[in-house]
Amino acid sequence: MKILSDEEKNAHWNAVLYEGTKGCVVGAGVAFGLVTYMKKRHAVNYARMNTSVKSALWAMPVITVGAFYADEGSVKFDEEWHRSSYLKQKEDEELNKWNQLAWSDKLFYKVNNNKYSLIIGAWAASLYGSWKIVNKDKYMTSAQKAVQARVYAQAITVVLLLGTILMSLHEQELKKKEPAPVPEWKKYLLEQNEKKKEQDTSATPST
Repeated sequence: MKILSDEEKNAHWNAVLYEGTKGCVVGAGVAFGLVTYMKKRHAVNYARMNTSVKSALWAMPVITVGAFYADEGSVKFDEEWHRSSYLKQKEDEELNKWNQLAWSDKLFYKVNNNKYSLIIGAWAASLYGSWKIVNKDKYMTSAQKAVQARVYAQAITVVLLLGTILMSLHEQELKKKEPAPVPEWKKYLLEQNEKKKEQDTSATPST
């Protein structure tokens, strides 16, 4: 079992306290919005609430969000103190893989990682564009224009779905070309063997 030093204990406490305080501030904002909404939209029901319920409307968001932030702060602290070298190594490996990709593959990964936001944005733009085009027709009724715009939007949606399928197929092809990932336990053993060889080499007296 690892014994924590006073420095690490204090640093952990400060990190958790800072994140917890930040979470309480965010929770207070959520509670303020909730209470304001209740007062304006449900004034009668809010007036019937007793003091305990009204207090809970303020306390629960503050406690919940504060505890969540504090827990996240503890996890981040552990990663920075105990896994920083491992995470840095993983980042270097990912960067090396990224630099070895062709520019077309880099562009594909950029698009693929943001495909859902792009698809939703393209779909919304297609709805707006379809309506603007159809709305220029002065001889169609509003109902006919709505139907025509929906037809255009459906066609564009089908095209977007086909594009998503093609992207998924291309992603699978790229993954097949990648070398098989080395298990973490095997990496650890290789690193330990390398360190042992270096220690044995340095310990061997020169003749």
